[in-house]
Amino acid sequence: MTEKTVEKLHPHEKKILLALKKAQEATTGDVARESGLPEDTVHKAGQWAEIKGLVKHRESADTKAELTEEGRRYAREGLPEKRLLMLLSRGGSRIQQLKKSLPDLDIALAWARKNGWIEISGKTLKLTRLGKNTLDTTTPMERSLAGRIEDEALAELKARKLVKITELKERTLILTEKGRRIIPHIKEGDMVGQLKPHHIKTGVWKKLEFRPYDVNLPSPVSAPARLHPYTQFINDTKRKLITMGFQEVNGSWAELEFWNMDSLYMPQDHPARGIHDIFRLKDPSRGTVTNKRVLGRVARTHKDGWITGSSGWGHWNQEQTLNIVLRSQTTCVSARTLAAGVESPSMYFTLDRVFRPDVIDATHSLEFDQLEGIVIGENLSIRHLMGYLEVFGKEVAGAERIRFRPGYFPFTEPSLEMDGYVNGRWVELVGSGIFRPEVTQPLGIDEPVLAWGCGFARLAMIKLGITDIRDLFNHDLEWLRTKRIVV
Repeated sequence: MTEKTVEKLHPHEKKILLALKKAQEATTGDVARESGLPEDTVHKAGQWAEIKGLVKHRESADTKAELTEEGRRYAREGLPEKRLLMLLSRGGSRIQQLKKSLPDLDIALAWARKNGWIEISGKTLKLTRLGKNTLDTTTPMERSLAGRIEDEALAELKARKLVKITELKERTLILTEKGRRIIPHIKEGDMVGQLKPHHIKTGVWKKLEFRPYDVNLPSPVSAPARLHPYTQFINDTKRKLITMGFQEVNGSWAELEFWNMDSLYMPQDHPARGIHDIFRLKDPSRGTVTNKRVLGRVARTHKDGWITGSSGWGHWNQEQTLNIVLRSQTTCVSARTLAAGVESPSMYFTLDRVFRPDVIDATHSLEFDQLEGIVIGENLSIRHLMGYLEVFGKEVAGAERIRFRPGYFPFTEPSLEMDGYVNGRWVELVGSGIFRPEVTQPLGIDEPVLAWGCGFARLAMIKLGITDIRDLFNHDLEWLRTKRIVV
């Protein structure tokens, strides 16, 4: 068994074992000198040998303090503040005169004053009693610059960048009992571990002794490229919705107020249209609505309700509707989809970025992803909506249980909110409802339209088990390699 183990040893492992034969333990530097191997190679071979139980290792850490270039200059010339004291003791007192004799006067003034060695009066300096007493003494700083660095002066030396602290780590390899038993069986000469082209060309391979592979050794950890967990969740959610029969639709991040708000029957004096609730574009700041028929119908609905049965909002500003904003909701994509003409029955969804001015904290961001879906069909009711939502809540959000409660949203009636029991707690998942006639009829839709939406970023936070929305864009490699969402 011992001889078979020796056969599987790498030549470098054999050399470090032989280097440890007499001393039984030694630093990697000593092993490198004894074996003739580079120290990096000793480190690596030592790890292999440790996996096989042939050696153990012990690590120790220490620090080394060395003078910087400025510190070495002070060691030769003396500390600036101490040289200042010498000049003052010889009768110099005017700052202008002292500058000529002491280039480091600013540094000297700062530290001498801090130590209480001088007093400054206008443009002249004066030694204090403490300063006079210091003239004939050697400070810890001076002793440290001249020889061994003292602990008392180390903090000040570091603060003044006069020393450089280096952390020293030492690794000691210790021969185990198993390693000692193997050493007598190590033969002179190395077995070949890799077959090379010249072995085959010259035929020398027939005379070589090849080292057998040890299939029981642990293999290196592989870290191949993979999708970010949040991107993975987005892609998996889209795939789930497509298998449910939904078609994906998308739109522009920059949108007209018309599609972002007016087409959804949001009054033009609604607070959500203020500068604190939407981002407006400066250049270009205005756009046009190419579908004049839909524009006219929406305008009429806002003014007097048109044929929808509503009394409308009583006013309409044609200029305001053409402002360009960063969309604040993906519902504008649903409005554009309906206005472009859709088949019945049909289902659509969009999952994309929206923008809202907000105070950034753990659960709020200026931009985030929103998920929205619509279902168009004859005789659809709130019961159909609840059925779709239950499938979404369990299949996509991973909720164990579902509950519904009445809600309010400006462009749906009736409206529902759905909560799901996810990861041991109830969380709000979806806001939903049936689009009001004031929304659908101006867009040319006479059938019911079920609509639902959710803050997708918050749903991802729940699935990932994180509490800060900014962590959705985490770039920590260890986190990226281990974090996964199961959809």
